[in-house]
Amino acid sequence: MNITPLGAIWLNVCINSFIPILGFLAAGRISPPLFALAGSGIGFACFIPWAVRNKAFALYFRRDLWPRLLAIGFFGSALPIAALVMALNYTTPANAAILGQVEAVYTVILSRLFLREKICGSQLFGTGLVLAGTMLIAFKERFTMRWTGDLIVLAVPLMYQISHLFSKKLPKDLSHVFVASARTLFATLGILPVFLLGFFMPVAQFEPTLRVVSIVLAWGVVLTAFNNILWYKAILNMDLSKATAIVLCYPVLTAILSHVLGIEKIQGYQVLGLCLALAGAYWVTRLVRRQGGGQVPAEPAKAG
Repeated sequence: MNITPLGAIWLNVCINSFIPILGFLAAGRISPPLFALAGSGIGFACFIPWAVRNKAFALYFRRDLWPRLLAIGFFGSALPIAALVMALNYTTPANAAILGQVEAVYTVILSRLFLREKICGSQLFGTGLVLAGTMLIAFKERFTMRWTGDLIVLAVPLMYQISHLFSKKLPKDLSHVFVASARTLFATLGILPVFLLGFFMPVAQFEPTLRVVSIVLAWGVVLTAFNNILWYKAILNMDLSKATAIVLCYPVLTAILSHVLGIEKIQGYQVLGLCLALAGAYWVTRLVRRQGGGQVPAEPAKAG
């Protein structure tokens, strides 16, 4: 894909804004484990022609790679997606998007501890703007803490960050398409043991309707396969903490979508919050450009 890491991360922002919306529409209509399995399975199906052409299957299960790839898939897709759909039975898309901004805190701490990334004051300022803007949206008139769903949502970004840490530890010669495809494959495999609980409780229920099928297909093809390619194009070529800071402005679009779809109305102070979030993301984008993180690096080796 001929796109810069910065271009990829901004397109990722646009797609991420639909995650809480589609998750909300799926909640209550399909069990969370089945939704995670179907979305990841469809996502990997999109990569099969590429995997066959590049002889990637042997590489997926290489002894030194598969444990890390399993962690990437399980913590990056299988577990958080199931948790998010479960949470959206109790909370709203706007709440989920806003509370997800705690990822800014997780990424600064984890990137510093495990990746030794330098966190400068300018970056903290940009991240602070993003957090200030998105948290301002939270304090709207109708906002209430729905603790059952909200507490689950707060754990989801930590799962993502664990997955991203394993991604940053992969060999540098692996392409972003390989990592994206491996995430979908191991998310599919990683969620399968959950269905053993089907002997004791229902874990594979769904409404056999065109609406549910359409949501699952959109999730698998766009929000999983295509979105993963964009994400790994970005984070394998720039600091994880900077990429996360930019992505965290996606609640801006989620709030707009919620308004357009009639889920909620945007108030004046929410508009101010949107502006602050965009300003913070733009601030970090400029920082990445000055440090050379937005340029396309030399093409990595193919998966095979």
